[in-house]
Amino acid sequence: MKITDIKTRLLHVPVESALVNQTNSVAYMEVITVEIFTDEGLSGCGYTYTDGFGGHAIKALIDTDIRTLLLQKDPLQVRELSRFLLWELRQAGFAGITVLGAAGVDLALWDLYSQAIGQPIVSILGQYRDHIPMYASVAGWIGLPMEEMVARARELVKEKEMLGVKIQVGRAPLDVDAKRLQMLREALGAEAKLFIDANTILDIPTAKRMADRLKEFDIFWLEEPLPLRDTTGHGLLSRQISIPLATGENFFGIRDCDEYIRDRLVSYMQADVIRVGGITEWIRIASYCDAQGMKISPHFVMEVTTHVQCCVPNSLFVEYIPWFQKLFAEPIRTEHGCALPRTVPGLGLRFTEEAIARYAIDQ
Repeated sequence: MKITDIKTRLLHVPVESALVNQTNSVAYMEVITVEIFTDEGLSGCGYTYTDGFGGHAIKALIDTDIRTLLLQKDPLQVRELSRFLLWELRQAGFAGITVLGAAGVDLALWDLYSQAIGQPIVSILGQYRDHIPMYASVAGWIGLPMEEMVARARELVKEKEMLGVKIQVGRAPLDVDAKRLQMLREALGAEAKLFIDANTILDIPTAKRMADRLKEFDIFWLEEPLPLRDTTGHGLLSRQISIPLATGENFFGIRDCDEYIRDRLVSYMQADVIRVGGITEWIRIASYCDAQGMKISPHFVMEVTTHVQCCVPNSLFVEYIPWFQKLFAEPIRTEHGCALPRTVPGLGLRFTEEAIARYAIDQ
């Protein structure tokens, strides 16, 4: 089997207005669809994404350099092609556009491989479990009024049976963040898990004051408290507070994760399957975490993370942000607060014609 073509589309998918001017400066996310075609009629679908910038460049990279590198290659050599791409693109950078472009291709290759051998992706990678519990981030945007935040959280936890919710902190006075958590704890009860996310905006003294103030609400983790590259700060902070730290959603590959895992600078790794380069690289990171006794709980893209999390022994939770679910012909299934992997071949990442028609900007 040989690769004969790679085609892409660029979509602008709207996000909630509660995020705009808080953690996003535009009202959409960019999704670059990837489809790999072969001489035997099989094709594989993947995608990559950005928070609103760089999508045109990623699409151009895939359409030109990556396509040229992969034409006439055997698509069933997925791991080798993933390694080959990242190596060949290294002079253009080990992060950002190059890795995001390679990730979309990696997903499409795994989708094609799964179909070619007729086995679900979890059977190929080695399945440990058949469901992953979810926590929800869509109740905790800082732009939501408190009453709406509580109403959403109650629906997600009490009705949809999710294990807890995450809220953004650090952009309002500390007493306001405390009030929000108090309302959630009272509404959801003692068993629900509460997570807080500072999106890298704090310094050590502020993060310490916050942790000391909010620990009474039994916080499961404090996410991204400090600037991403402040490895020393993360190590210092983790030793000074009782709330465990989590980070990793903005890391590009195993090199970015290395020191945090090796030196246990945080308690939980949140490597994003797409931002680290795809399934191939994410499995390496999860295995590294497992060897160091660290749990992994990846960021976003639940339609991909559900599958890979079922195939490592140290995964924690799926992050419930269902923004992309509406794009796919076969969205990921959820049941009783858990995400369920596919039981048929393929990743299920084929976009509907309606989604392409509605959101594509490259027509």
